Order: sequence, then structure tokens, then C-alpha cells
Amino acid sequence: MIRHLYVHTPFCAKICPYCAFYVHQGGAAQQREFVAALRTEWRRAREEFPLALETVYFGGGTPSILSAELFAELAQELPREPVPQEFTLEVNPATVTAEKAAAWRAAGVNRISLGAQSFDPEMLKLLGRQHVPEDIAETCAVLREHGLENINIDLMFALPGQSEAGWESTLRAALACGPRHVSAYALTYEEDTPFFERLQRGEWRVDEAREIAMFERTREMLGAAGLVDYEISNFAWPGFESRHNLAYWRGADYLGLGPSACSTIGARRWRNVPDTRAYAERIARGEPVRGELETLDAATRARERIMFGLRMREGVALEEFGGDASRLKELEADGLAFGDGRRVRLTARGQLVADSVAGMFV
Repeated sequence: MIRHLYVHTPFCAKICPYCAFYVHQGGAAQQREFVAALRTEWRRAREEFPLALETVYFGGGTPSILSAELFAELAQELPREPVPQEFTLEVNPATVTAEKAAAWRAAGVNRISLGAQSFDPEMLKLLGRQHVPEDIAETCAVLREHGLENINIDLMFALPGQSEAGWESTLRAALACGPRHVSAYALTYEEDTPFFERLQRGEWRVDEAREIAMFERTREMLGAAGLVDYEISNFAWPGFESRHNLAYWRGADYLGLGPSACSTIGARRWRNVPDTRAYAERIARGEPVRGELETLDAATRARERIMFGLRMREGVALEEFGGDASRLKELEADGLAFGDGRRVRLTARGQLVADSVAGMFV
């Protein structure tokens, strides 16, 4: 039974220079073609898989770039019974209108992930964002006026030229918006992006000490505001954790729709063709859109649960380690993890090098 659905909307008004996801610009005609293809893929999926959706996540790209009319058409395909417990929509502050917010609420959206990234105008320019700081608070107000109270604010830190004081200012501004969830990620320089190229040319450098200081300050400030770090980069009021992301991190099966969307079901993982035009054309011809099929064995899935689970406050069940018990002993000996006989968690020191720890289980 598939309980988690991800829908990838590839359109953006402008491509951010740090982004490595499959995204592109696209006008109204291409968006309409995409929606028609997606509706067909969704109908096929309902015939192929047993579905009882608990979470739905529309990501991208910028799903909020779609018109209220097109979004309503998409939402018609979602099952009404059972009603998903969580329906998240990624939103760019520069794309929100009262008409769209009303359409989202009517379609069943009950959680918004707002791509603020920063409240510093200079940092927003650097990131290629189209909104200004004032847009973020105004967007939150519009969303709440239409009953969308459960708001996550996405932020990025350790940006080139960003000071610790500037980051603290962004955190204070984000908290003033009253979010129930905050995601705060350090900038990652992804290959094949303009940011990576500038790093390679020596224009920028990674400052690990500054990144650690910002990370620790993030935990302090968000924790003091009542937001619990249930995952290293994710903070929420109790009861407002992202159910969809928790399902990913715990190793649940999920179905992905749309160009470049990934799915993991049982021992199979695949990615849809990362080309919107080819995706729509294949759908129209009745051809499959899946590619890059991978077969997963039990050990691989267990290692993935370890990688993601160690980033969570709840940790990982001890039995998941199985053949990786020697690595677990290494972590404990180095003071990076601890166990209570049932579960294993990272220490505060281990959280600072969580990515390196996770890399041990790749």
C-alpha cells in the first residue's frame, strides 16, 4: 500500500544559481501541457498501485507558479477518501496571490513550505531570488487569511559573504513570521551550477568554522522559540513535524509523479525522464516515462535508514546496523554516537559532522 506521494513541478520563473534540481522556465502553454500529462500519469498510477495516501507533497521547481485554475485541475485527480493527513505545497513568496491561496485551501492543501531562504536583501540578490524580505511576511499573512496556518519557512546559511550577525537577523525575522516549522540548511555547492563554478575558480571558499558557528546559533535561537530539532536541519513545534519527510527518512515506500520524480517501492527505485517535453510526449503516446531503474537489496535499504535516521532526534533502531556493527563501534569510540540498548543517536559532536558520518554507510 503506497501512502506517500511526491509530485514534481519543474517550472521556475528564474533559475537560481545554486540549484541542481531538474527545473526550467516555461510559459502557460507548456504548463498546461504538463498538467494534462501529469493527470494522465496519475490515473495510470491509481490503476497500477494500491494507494491509501497519508501525505502528498508538491515540490519543484515552483509549484505555486501554476495558475489557480491549473492547480485546481491537478487537485481533481487526488482521492477524496481517505483524505491525506498532510498535503504540502512548496511556495515562492513572489508567486502568491489571494486567488491562488484560496484555490490551494479548497484543494485540500494544509501545509505550506515557503522558500524564503533569507531575509537579507543582499543575500536574496546573491541567491537569485525574485522576492524581497517584505514579501515573506506579507505572504504569510495572505496564507493565514485563507486558513493556511501550518507554514514552514525554508532558510539557507553559510552563504558567501554572509556574516553571523546577518544570519541571526534572518532567524529573528523568520521567527517574527510565526512559522510552525523552520528548515535551515547550510549551502551545498552542487556540481553543474554557477555557484559551484565560482567555488572552483577560487572566488569563494568553504568556511567550516563559520558554518558550525551558524549551525549552533540556529539550534540555540530556534530551540529558545520552542521549535524542536527533530532532524538536524529541521525544527518544529511538537506535532508539526513534516510527516512526508519523516516517511522518507524512515524508509517508507513513496510514489513520485512528474518529470525527474523518483519513486521507491519495495526493492525497486526509478526516476522519471528528466525532460518535460519528452515526458509529456511519452504520456501522450501511452509510453512509459520511467528510467534509471535500480534494484535495492535489504542491506541497501537498511543503510539508507541508518544514513537518514542518524540525522533525526529519534535515532536508528539498533538492529538496523546488522553487518555495520563495526562502524557503529567506531562512532561510539570517537564520541560521535551513543546507544541506549534499543536505539542509536548522534552526540552533539556527531551532529556537527553528520554528513561525514552518513557517508560511512553509503
